[in-house]
Amino acid sequence: MLTKPENTLKLSIFTIGFTTLVAQIIFLRDFISVYNGNELIVGIILANWMFTTAIGAYLGKFIKKTETQKKLIVYAHILLGILPLLLVYFIYFSLEFLFVPGQMVNMVEVFIISFFILAPFCLVSGTLFTIISAYFSSIVDKNSINKVYGYEALGAIIGGLIFNFVFIFFLRTYHSLIVLFVLNLSIAGILFFLTDKKIGTYITAFFTIVISVFLLLNDFDINAFKHQFQNQEILYHKDTPYGKIAVTKFADQINFYDNGVFQFSDNNIIAREEGVHYGMIQHPAPKNVLLISGGASGMIHEILKYDIQSLDYIEQNPGLIEMGKLYTDNIVEDDRISIIKEDPRLFLKNKSEKKYDVILINLPDPYSTQINRFYTSEFFEQLRKNLDQYGVVSISLLSKVNYISEEARNIHSSIYSTLKLIFQNVIIIPGDKNYFIASNVNLSQAISELINVRQIKTEYVNNNYLDDETIKAESDKLKVDISTEIDINEDFNPVVYLFQLKYWLSYFNLNYYLLGILIILPVFIVILRFNYINLGLFVTGFSSSSIEVILIIAFQVIYGYTYQMMGILITFFMVGLWLGSIYLIKKVPIKVNTYSITQYLIGIFAVLLTITLYLLKNSYTGIIVVHSSFILLILIIGILTGLQFSLASKLRDQSVITIASYTYSSELIGAAVGAILIASILIPLFGLIKVSLILSIVNFIIGLLILVKAKKHI
Repeated sequence: MLTKPENTLKLSIFTIGFTTLVAQIIFLRDFISVYNGNELIVGIILANWMFTTAIGAYLGKFIKKTETQKKLIVYAHILLGILPLLLVYFIYFSLEFLFVPGQMVNMVEVFIISFFILAPFCLVSGTLFTIISAYFSSIVDKNSINKVYGYEALGAIIGGLIFNFVFIFFLRTYHSLIVLFVLNLSIAGILFFLTDKKIGTYITAFFTIVISVFLLLNDFDINAFKHQFQNQEILYHKDTPYGKIAVTKFADQINFYDNGVFQFSDNNIIAREEGVHYGMIQHPAPKNVLLISGGASGMIHEILKYDIQSLDYIEQNPGLIEMGKLYTDNIVEDDRISIIKEDPRLFLKNKSEKKYDVILINLPDPYSTQINRFYTSEFFEQLRKNLDQYGVVSISLLSKVNYISEEARNIHSSIYSTLKLIFQNVIIIPGDKNYFIASNVNLSQAISELINVRQIKTEYVNNNYLDDETIKAESDKLKVDISTEIDINEDFNPVVYLFQLKYWLSYFNLNYYLLGILIILPVFIVILRFNYINLGLFVTGFSSSSIEVILIIAFQVIYGYTYQMMGILITFFMVGLWLGSIYLIKKVPIKVNTYSITQYLIGIFAVLLTITLYLLKNSYTGIIVVHSSFILLILIIGILTGLQFSLASKLRDQSVITIASYTYSSELIGAAVGAILIASILIPLFGLIKVSLILSIVNFIIGLLILVKAKKHI
């Protein structure tokens, strides 16, 4: 079977799809971990990935000789196997080489670093798509760009499934990269063998074995991590379905990180006492307590100082619980303690009949939409339903009491206003962090007095270190700064995430709106140079990547953060690409009208998306319905994208290599713009529903424009 050139090429194309998707996930996870990624960072990395791949696809059109194409396909596979091994290491090495420990890395620096790290791999994969499309088409003697696109999507489907259900559970990062290395060099060896270059096969096999053994004998994962956590002893690190966990030791302090973001340490007495007692002391007799994150920091010990009956402890990443047990004595064995391994929001929704006296939330600031979902009106409303009539909620932000900038003021104001929408009383207690205490009963800022009256034994939160008058004065100062004339933070309208982005950018004197202009202006310049077919593909790429982002964020809000489901969504998008490009294209007429209608269908889909998300969010639906709905939605947009790409590849009247170059690069550039623009600017500004409607309008306009331009062209 493999002796037939077209079958060998199908295997090659399949491997390209498998490799690029797995490599993309690994690159993305490691960039997020090293550079503390929020959606803006993710958008930058994905944009660079797709943009550099588009450049590669464009450059591929200049390689027109068949013999040259055959040779490059072989050597490209060798590069696809070797480059990820080197480039992933450079992600970690760049942090130590370019920046001093503790230095904040700005958006421009992340853009430049990720561009140069991703470019070698993406240029090769993009060029390979163009030349393999031309070579495959020459073998079968017809334009088969859509089949190459479909076979690549099939490889990505299998790659996504294997990574999310096998690699992520059983393999470390470099073990996964070794699999890609062996797979691609095996394909190169097969291609050498079939072209009667057996010496190439033997050399490839030798180096595959030698390098694989060398990598397996040396722990490159731990060596890479040492560059990220400089001057710290790395006790543990692991890829989990929820992100990368790292446990480090500095002096006598154990530090816990999730995706590179510091979560807590084990002996920060001030943080753990404030995080517990500011909220707990407000309740006259707390019996049932919920702790969301921070158990390994020692908060459980502080909670047990009260005469409680039950403590439910939950982490976003359950791996932190296991690490807390392993490296600290802070997660104690006690019949009153229940450890919950479930998304906090989903747990509360499913356990709405259980009532808590106190709910303590110890999460990072809402630097991403994933974290923002714990600061919204919908979440606060769910908390209220899970509280008894005297119930108290404690949530915190990093302290900014000495100087509060406009961005920080907006963050505090929106969260305060959102809490006030749900609870009658909200007070702010300044400390190591600013603690927002909310309840429907009276609250007190006289913390040390309450601690003294209840005779709770503490090391820091007492009248030896705290002065209630000072607390009240600083709290009043914060309240003066807070504005109540500000938008409420909602699941589908994450305004606090927008303010947090602005606050982060303010460290580097970067204007948020200037950032938007810098992204949008080049896009318009590029669009002006497109013909109507490329314009349609650009908008399709933009829409599909935007809808992927919308669905992933919406799934987090409605169901909870599940990394496996994100992988499944991406995989089913690839299934859609495969179905649209290989099968549906056979059922439709290859006409400009069909191309325009597909653009309209994407616009209609965007409208239906808003209705579906609204219904899923506001009605009680089971797990099967939620999962099935999201899979169906991502499958449909994948089918439409695959169909549109295939139509574009067949409507143009040029050489196959030119068509492959322009169609692939046009779609990728659109996807790149969507990746960075939607998550970092449009969703924070307008919310998910309005962005979906904007996408609908854009597709309707472009669908009409395609017809107008096509008539002029005729």
